[in-house]
Amino acid sequence: MKLESTENNDSAIENSTLEIDNDLNDVSKMTKDERKKAKRLIMKNLIVVGLSWVFLFTAYSSIANLQSSLNSEKGLGTVSLSTIYVTLVLSCIFLPTILMKKLGIKWTIFISQLAYILYIAANVFPKYYTLVPTAIILGLGAAPLWTAKCTFLTDLGTLYAKLSGETAEIVINRFFGIFFAMFQSGNIWGNIISSTVLKPIVDENSTFVSNITFCGVNDCPGSGSVEIKKPQKSTVYLLCGIYIGCALFAAFLIFTFINSYRKLGLKHSKEEQKTPVELLVNTLRHIKNKNQILIIPLTLWSGFEQAYISADFTKSFISCVKGVDFVGYIMICYGVSDTLGSYGFGYVIKYIGRIPCFLIAAAMNYATILLMIFWKPSLETSYVLFIIAIMWGLSDAVWQTQINAFYGVVFRSSEEAAFSNYRLWESLGFVIAYAYSNYLCISTKLYLLLFYLTCGIIGYGTIEIRLKSQKKAQITPF
Repeated sequence: MKLESTENNDSAIENSTLEIDNDLNDVSKMTKDERKKAKRLIMKNLIVVGLSWVFLFTAYSSIANLQSSLNSEKGLGTVSLSTIYVTLVLSCIFLPTILMKKLGIKWTIFISQLAYILYIAANVFPKYYTLVPTAIILGLGAAPLWTAKCTFLTDLGTLYAKLSGETAEIVINRFFGIFFAMFQSGNIWGNIISSTVLKPIVDENSTFVSNITFCGVNDCPGSGSVEIKKPQKSTVYLLCGIYIGCALFAAFLIFTFINSYRKLGLKHSKEEQKTPVELLVNTLRHIKNKNQILIIPLTLWSGFEQAYISADFTKSFISCVKGVDFVGYIMICYGVSDTLGSYGFGYVIKYIGRIPCFLIAAAMNYATILLMIFWKPSLETSYVLFIIAIMWGLSDAVWQTQINAFYGVVFRSSEEAAFSNYRLWESLGFVIAYAYSNYLCISTKLYLLLFYLTCGIIGYGTIEIRLKSQKKAQITPF
């Protein structure tokens, strides 16, 4: 969320870590009222960004959750999702730092959000020649959108910490927790909309399952386990119209209410004078950072687990066992737990620390994956679907809030390059998951998830050991 593009100095980026000591002409000289006013302004921008993400992803996440069920012909839905993340990988490498330097955070976010609107609108007439091109456009806009957001939250948190006297790490964690609590609530509202709109049609036409024994872990490509009656075109038009309206309002919030860095009292470091080519080189060079290498498996895992819950779980478990109209209801539970978890873990980490939060999330994922492996799908025990959604939502809350915050803390001196890498590797996880989605059995996918998660936790644990060793070395007297 960079600022006004008319303010070239404010809109520049690389290493936009705040020069706090110079920002507010010495915070220590500010009056109490000035500090309160500055903190209110920061919180306003945090809330506006969060609300914008709520409306945008109320629309996009719901459409994405329905792709594998509504656009299942020739795998069109998953192909479009895969295209998004293939393009996003390339976008992560080339676009974020360049756009943020040229346009500023505010306009980078605004323009990137328009790309989401095009993809949502393409679902009114879902064909390869409509969904795939708009998926490419969305992929190009997604990396700048998320990189700008991460940079903005980190900068706001760092400044707020200076004003409040708290440590930057604590405030950044809290800000990411607040943001993701708001953001994840989009899963709730979007699925309420889809369930409400789709329910009457599904009831009339009766979604049916040909053989429930081939649902869940037993679902394999070509098994023909489920056939779903599609809603009428008028229903699809209504659903897409509502989602387009939500996305347009999200862009309106950014356009109208986000302040410039100058008004917020923020400045970027001297690195802002670098050319776009130099910024790109920094992004690529950052991959060589040892901590970045170690965090790659966990970042990939974030992509794997989100792709699985949105495509495979919704299709092979929910739609197969209960019908497409239940996708919304069960994913509402996922959204509620994700929202509460995002908010809760953002504060709990202050008391129990970062490591226990990561371990709790990993334990919940291990348990949920094993539950899906051993559960035998049946209508009588379909309540298990709600349990899976809730537990997966809680664990996802940790991955989304704390991996983001972890990047902001560990790579504070090179945030844009680091967050570009975050989106790159997370997107690669999506790409791989969607690429094999139409070819592998659910059982194989679940065992792969166990492997991915284990690699991610090992890499993360190694970073924590390295950080602890570095701190000890800094305080050891010579």
